[in-house]
Amino acid sequence: MDNINKKEFYESATRKILSKIDNMALAPDDRRQAIYFTKLFREAFKFDEIKQYTFITKYNKIWDLGYDSAGFCRAASITFAIVMGLKDWQLMCIDESEWSVHESHHYLKHIPSGEFFDITYDQFAIDGITVPYDFGHKAIFGLTPNDYPIKFARALDIDIIDVLKGKQKGK
Repeated sequence: MDNINKKEFYESATRKILSKIDNMALAPDDRRQAIYFTKLFREAFKFDEIKQYTFITKYNKIWDLGYDSAGFCRAASITFAIVMGLKDWQLMCIDESEWSVHESHHYLKHIPSGEFFDITYDQFAIDGITVPYDFGHKAIFGLTPNDYPIKFARALDIDIIDVLKGKQKGK
């Protein structure tokens, strides 16, 4: 797929993700925040600097996986759940052995509505792969100081540890 088609696909996927928010029957303020963070994250995935800051470590030098949302599933899902409020969002995971892609994938379940919310589903859809959300299970956050979610959030000027401690508003 050429760059123009990837860009069009990405923008179409972003619109689809945003429309998913309407199926969750969120309170008006929560809906506005979900839209804001979805747009912020999706825009951030496009920047090489954010990819590099998020993914490059002493042990990993790979930061570009060929498609803008690729690799961000865990970082974006955890950050989104924290800034939106953990009581309404469950981190989910499909293990690599449970589907044909042979890599684990993280996404969210909106607890009140039961809807799955996958801010990076398109990293697989671009290749025609549908994520089998029903195979997923609850996942733990397991954050460490230089973990991808913390680095991704920090690149967006969000301190998720402070949000968790109630020192910074996520909303």
